[in-house]
Amino acid sequence: MSIAEISKQFHAEHRGNCAMAVAYGYARATGKPETDAVASAEMFRNFGGGKAPNGSCGALYAAKMMQPDHAEAIEDFFKRGAQNFTKCSEIRPNKIIPCNRCVELAGEALDFLETK
Repeated sequence: MSIAEISKQFHAEHRGNCAMAVAYGYARATGKPETDAVASAEMFRNFGGGKAPNGSCGALYAAKMMQPDHAEAIEDFFKRGAQNFTKCSEIRPNKIIPCNRCVELAGEALDFLETK
């Protein structure tokens, strides 16, 4: 399964917030065992619901933390799918895209990097 698929499933199952979902998906898709993936997700517990630095979408923030050398490319990819928005406070209340789509989009950006 792809990072996007694993992340979206984790989020849909209400196992954690958007940032946790992306961290978990990245860990599992890159071969980490379940216990390590859960530990990775836990590191992002405080970054959901608009609490990521600068009010960033938590899913986007986690994706950028997974691949910091490609943070700009990840953000550009995410913006294309989120009508040029990156902040949770812009995306959620204005219903730009649902949170689960933010998770999937951040995962897709990571998947794109992994296939390059």
